[in-house]
Amino acid sequence: MLRGVSRWALALAGLSTLCGGVGCDRSDQSIDRVPPRVVSVSPALPIVPVTTEFTVVFSETIDAGSVDEDPTSDTVSIVIVPRANVSSTFLSDFNSPPLIESRQSVPIPVDVDVDGDRLFIRPELNLLAQGAYTLLVSSEVSDKAGNPLVDNLGLKSAFRYDFDTDEGAPAVSSTDLGNGLVAPNRRRLTITFNQAVSNVGESTVSFSPAVPIEAVLLDEARVNATVVIADSGGCERLSPSTTYTLRVGAGVVADSGQTLEPFEATFDTGAACDLVPHVILDGPEAIAGDVSATVRYATSKASTTAVRFGVVGGPLDCLGGTCPIRGADVRQPVAGSAPLAFEHAVVVTGLVVDERYVAVVSAEDDVGGTVSASVEFITEALPTVAVNEVMADPIGTENAGEYIELANFGDVDLDLSGHRVLVTGNSTCTATLATPTIIPPGGFLLVVGGSFLAETYNLGGDVLLARSSSANICGSGLLNAGVQVVVVEPSGRPVSSMNKHITPSEGRSTERVSPTASDVASSFCLSRRDVGPTPGRQNGVLAQGCEE
Repeated sequence: MLRGVSRWALALAGLSTLCGGVGCDRSDQSIDRVPPRVVSVSPALPIVPVTTEFTVVFSETIDAGSVDEDPTSDTVSIVIVPRANVSSTFLSDFNSPPLIESRQSVPIPVDVDVDGDRLFIRPELNLLAQGAYTLLVSSEVSDKAGNPLVDNLGLKSAFRYDFDTDEGAPAVSSTDLGNGLVAPNRRRLTITFNQAVSNVGESTVSFSPAVPIEAVLLDEARVNATVVIADSGGCERLSPSTTYTLRVGAGVVADSGQTLEPFEATFDTGAACDLVPHVILDGPEAIAGDVSATVRYATSKASTTAVRFGVVGGPLDCLGGTCPIRGADVRQPVAGSAPLAFEHAVVVTGLVVDERYVAVVSAEDDVGGTVSASVEFITEALPTVAVNEVMADPIGTENAGEYIELANFGDVDLDLSGHRVLVTGNSTCTATLATPTIIPPGGFLLVVGGSFLAETYNLGGDVLLARSSSANICGSGLLNAGVQVVVVEPSGRPVSSMNKHITPSEGRSTERVSPTASDVASSFCLSRRDVGPTPGRQNGVLAQGCEE
């Protein structure tokens, strides 16, 4: 052993000798073999403005020469396309450019800048509002060393980013100026926007000639703005026989930050004030459920909708909630009504069973005329009935297989004598149940047409049928695109419904997941393929769940 030389020094000397061979050259060690990948995309939002510019960030510097946004080029590597056009054929074309001639009109023209590890992608045209798009970055995009783009697994792969666009720039979709002739005592007018907006007020809404504005009120959805014109002390608030211009300025802004395209509407005032009285033509009436009620009334003129309510003898404070409860302004009369009638409806909630309430309705017309009236009602428990199953598109003869099934989920007999089964789809019809119509506890009743055949489903003689005198349940039959079914008490109170939200499939009924489930979309699904429709018995989805 050499004196004065440690074993560590010898080991290092040996390593030095070994690194003199192939694979240890210093220049060979500096070669970049790490491929780039996409680190992030901004904006990283599911819904982006139609004017969005994208920034794609990579894990390392990108070779600008590998970036090409020309869809007709042999080296195209960046495109934005409507998502509906991203088929396997298109992806094949994109991976083997150029895009074929029939596809050249599909990509959205874009301008792309490369800055180190970032791509800045700007559509040259505004994208369509509420559109679905895909941004594609080819695997041929590479780093300075020529390494191609890879995915998170390290495999060479194109990058795909799906996004949706918002509603675009805000716009005024309508006003209630009608035919452009308004009474000089007009007090209220409504401006409707195509989306939620902010900064709607006296700084952004004006008239020419100038009109004193008392307030500009934006509704809770921030879609409808009501302009309240100040009183002048006399009949007229606007000058008679005058042409005005309503202006809504660019200061109005959407949640996306986009500003309103300035809007103008011209209207004329009449020579005399509108002095026709505003009256309640019908109602009010209240259709009470167990913990809610629908209050309805009709007025003689287009007007606002508002309801205050409380326990009889107590304050009309809407039980401590927001008060009054405001419904939508009613602008259109009931078709064919004479005299013209404008129907209002407000649902009040938070009630308790077996309590007496009073509701006061009110409405203000466009010239400031107000009307009000009151109605008392008592809440009561709902009957234990459910629209449990609907077969709208049976296999074979439609008349022989269509049915609506009602279920009694209570523990005593249920008398549905005189109840109506209201069906709406492409038409409306009503089946009134005969007297008596009794469903035993846990039992079922099938509402069917005169041509219904029990043999279609091998039904036994113990299955209860309410058979229509006509061949079908409803006119030409239940609409295969879906129907709404509502059970209504003789008093007019709706007690159970199945909303039109599931598209029928041939041979599969729409079933409620449980007879006690609420009347919402998530409570219904198509019958199971392995069970089939279940007229007169427990739904298959009750025991085994919904099937995709």
